[in-house]
Amino acid sequence: MSTALTLHNIDDELYAAVRDYAAKAKTSLGAAFKTLARRALALPTEEEQARIDAVNALFGRISPEDARPLYAALDWQSKVEPEMWK
Repeated sequence: MSTALTLHNIDDELYAAVRDYAAKAKTSLGAAFKTLARRALALPTEEEQARIDAVNALFGRISPEDARPLYAALDWQSKVEPEMWK
């Protein structure tokens, strides 16, 4: 589902920065805003999601529930032993 969004009162500095980004990326202002918003929110772009899906299809994907025991088993690796750093 797509939704339209209108932005008001964009300050000159932000507009110029997005306009410059769009020019360098050879894309529209709208596409530039969407890309920058997705990056700011740590959401993959359509292209990145396609790559993620391709890798998951090739190698498989582990569910968060199945990953918990693996993370628990590896937890000891992130522990720091202070006596080793003296």
